[in-house]
Amino acid sequence: MKARLGTFGVMSPRTLSVLAAALVGIASLPSEAWAQNRQQEPRPVIGEHRLIWNPFTLSPYPRTSVRNLTGGGVFMNAEFVPSFEIGDTTMAATKGNILYAELEYEYMHQVQDWLGDGVRLGGLARLGTDAGGILAQGVTAITGYELGWLMKVYEGETFVLSGTAVLSNDGVTDVNLLRWVRGIVEGEDQPLTDSGPQLRGRGGVRGAWGINRTWGLQFQSELGYGQVGLENPDGKLFWDNALSVSLDLHPSTGAPIGFVLSSSSRDFPREGGDPDVRTVDFGLRTAYTGSDNFLIALDTNWNGFELEGGDDVGLFRAGLSLQFFF
Repeated sequence: MKARLGTFGVMSPRTLSVLAAALVGIASLPSEAWAQNRQQEPRPVIGEHRLIWNPFTLSPYPRTSVRNLTGGGVFMNAEFVPSFEIGDTTMAATKGNILYAELEYEYMHQVQDWLGDGVRLGGLARLGTDAGGILAQGVTAITGYELGWLMKVYEGETFVLSGTAVLSNDGVTDVNLLRWVRGIVEGEDQPLTDSGPQLRGRGGVRGAWGINRTWGLQFQSELGYGQVGLENPDGKLFWDNALSVSLDLHPSTGAPIGFVLSSSSRDFPREGGDPDVRTVDFGLRTAYTGSDNFLIALDTNWNGFELEGGDDVGLFRAGLSLQFFF
């Protein structure tokens, strides 16, 4: 699968310095955040429902916390070599699987009861499961960071709404031997290794409704602008939406376990796919809910992509998430 991953442009060192200084400055503002944290329950509660979020619908509360996500998966039924004709004979397409791995760290700092800023570091990688897959699809690695702000704009007894502003910058490296060989055969200058930055900015809303102690509902919607792929340096607008339902069995049964079922629709996500076709995602989070100070969860997701050639491919992945509140 050759997903388009590209560059939006290079952020100047001066701009990076200003953004970093702004983030540090906000984080160091005098505030009563630490005192408020002592009075708050560390894990957010809305309408007596202790929130259980997932990667698609993140928490709308700016609470001080650290989070780690480690996971992996496989792209199933990826097309390595398309079908072609030799005389009157049509050779079938060569398909297989591609391995996927991801690692992510995040720190969120509560500046005020209504304001938080944070930084996220991480990366992902894709490579074929055999020699044919590595030859045809190569290796793609993405590493980068996000700077984000979370602003709570409304909170009632059972409903909370927050606004988000996020700036992300990724470094993308793509190694493709087949592309390089085809360039030699066709007399074109095709690089063996292609790389560049990928800059995106987005903003939107996150919300949560505590139906009762057992059930909760969350949503997230973000509009942004960013780079489409290495082959296309132009930026595009994108709009991502997600909805989830959470079930916490701890209040009613005493069993310290909860579940989150989620669905989302995204434009050209980091994992790949045709940037002109939206992806559809379904996720299930199984979490330990017996603590007020930390959250441990197993995430299983299925992501449906369409490749630039029109073929559909599914990404099944699983990951372990650990989050501690202060």
